[in-house]
Amino acid sequence: MGLVLAAGMHVQSDPADAQSRIYLRVAPEIGGITVEHTKRVTIQGGSSSSTSSSSGPSLLGNLSAGLDLSLSRNWFVGGEVEGVVSSRRKLEGTISPTPNGNVHDVWPGQWDYRNLAGTGGNILLGRGVAAGLAQVYALGGLRRSWTEFATGGTNPETGVAGEDRERLGRWSWGIGAGTTLRLKRPVDVRVRYFRSLTDWVVDVPDVRLDYRYKTKGVLISVGLRLFG
Repeated sequence: MGLVLAAGMHVQSDPADAQSRIYLRVAPEIGGITVEHTKRVTIQGGSSSSTSSSSGPSLLGNLSAGLDLSLSRNWFVGGEVEGVVSSRRKLEGTISPTPNGNVHDVWPGQWDYRNLAGTGGNILLGRGVAAGLAQVYALGGLRRSWTEFATGGTNPETGVAGEDRERLGRWSWGIGAGTTLRLKRPVDVRVRYFRSLTDWVVDVPDVRLDYRYKTKGVLISVGLRLFG
């Protein structure tokens, strides 16, 4: 199971007495992820490509800390930083061949995708409601994730299989919404949608292999405020 470390700071104030507030938020992130993988083979000026996708659950942990600044009429703006560790759950798919009789045909093969860890930051904009007993807010931000990519192919004439595997950093952007309930122990609930695009090129003599991974998903988290 992954553990996300995030640092977020909230500053909140009454019109009469502005007060800054720092919080630490710990939460699991649970949701679904879809990865679309495209493999393009270029030989002697010609190219062929094949695409497949795979979907599955995603499980991470989240620890965040930040600062919110109170504005007028119960509005606030805030910022967070975070760190992420994934459950290392792997998505797998199959690339279909392009049997057109070309030297640049895509061979059949397996591919996989596995998240490892990440860091990031968010900007929040929200408002206090219910006489200060709750907050609602929108958020947006970027996350830098380290991911293991792999894609393979099997020569249909000889049965010889090969694989390219690499660990790469990828940027994903996300938007979402949340609410904080001011209970005895404050509870924070969020829903976040994210997308990323990663390109990876392998050049060998007379052959160029272009790999593309489009990632998207939705994460839901229910966190506790340790202080603030």
